[in-house]
Amino acid sequence: MERTGNSSPSFTTTLDSTRNIVADYSKKERAELRRLASEAYERELGRHLAELDKSFSEWRHGKLPSSELSKEIHEFHQHAARDVWSAYQAPDQPMLVARAIALGIISEEEVPATLREKLRDSLALFAKGKERAV
Repeated sequence: MERTGNSSPSFTTTLDSTRNIVADYSKKERAELRRLASEAYERELGRHLAELDKSFSEWRHGKLPSSELSKEIHEFHQHAARDVWSAYQAPDQPMLVARAIALGIISEEEVPATLREKLRDSLALFAKGKERAV
């Protein structure tokens, strides 16, 4: 199969998804979605860093050996930090914000009512996913 330029399905799908975002949201709403996605990233990463900070505290108080702290830093870098970074690299900010709301990273009250309404279907998808996970 011959590939030409940027015609791969994943590129086309991403391009179509990005076009839909632009069409469905005003410039002001897109800016708010970017802000909310950025805030969600900071909070989610911060939660993981707070856990790592507990290990630093134990180390400072002599309750955790340096080798174990080093291992936990490595684990954080290889897993939590990368997972969070990867999760927020998607160009679909509405889905990122819906995910953050579903995970309790951002409260619905922080999202303007007009955006909450537009995110309703995405939020429903995440709610169904949470029900199946139980």
